[in-house]
Amino acid sequence: MIFHLQQVHVQLDSGFEELAAEKFARLERFFSAEPEVHLIIKKEKFEFTIEAKIQCKRSKTFMKTSSNNVNAGLEDLINKLKNHLSKVHDRKHNKKNKKYDRKSLYSEFSTNTNEIEEEQI
Repeated sequence: MIFHLQQVHVQLDSGFEELAAEKFARLERFFSAEPEVHLIIKKEKFEFTIEAKIQCKRSKTFMKTSSNNVNAGLEDLINKLKNHLSKVHDRKHNKKNKKYDRKSLYSEFSTNTNEIEEEQI
């Protein structure tokens, strides 16, 4: 995983960057190739805005959240991304399974028509 952290109007220690990279590494299972993650943390008045841009091959994912606490905002962002990526992952696998189901339905239909033709003769 390629991980980039950008800080805007906020100063964070290197331990936070390691923590964030570790949390994003858990999302790697949803990607077939190595993803590139851009994490942007901004401080606007009294709250932190955390944005994540994930790019893997041709797919791009963007998620944004706001929170008073950076760690809580990061957890919220990770949960949102996990839910979104699992839905996308399930949709892709359901489409593949439907193709196979249609083939099996067609083969069942063709065997039933042969039985009907034999009964009519």
